Amino acid sequence: MTMNSFFVTLGLLVAVTILVLIRRDRLVVMHSIWWLIIAAVVLLLALFPELVDLAARKVGITYPPSLLFMFAILVVLIKLLMSDIDRSHDRRRLLLMAQRLALLESKIEQDKQTEQ
Repeated sequence: MTMNSFFVTLGLLVAVTILVLIRRDRLVVMHSIWWLIIAAVVLLLALFPELVDLAARKVGITYPPSLLFMFAILVVLIKLLMSDIDRSHDRRRLLLMAQRLALLESKIEQDKQTEQ
């Protein structure tokens, strides 16, 4: 098996796995779009490996595989930032819900005391 066929298989496997996870409701659609884009890029680069050489020359990088590593690190950092943003948003919503629950519980206790 050549390296290109391995990466084509890998890209297809990732895409199929993501679609199965979406179908089983195990992965949110917003996150799945990200992974499907990654699978498409892997497929594209496996089918047309000369794109890496061309892009490296355009950017001025003499060793094309280093461009792939820089791209991978950038993708991981962006994904990490997006995850942190989502987690911060969820944390704010959880705090707000806890405060609202505390207010409702307090109101229920006050209503019980006024009934007695």
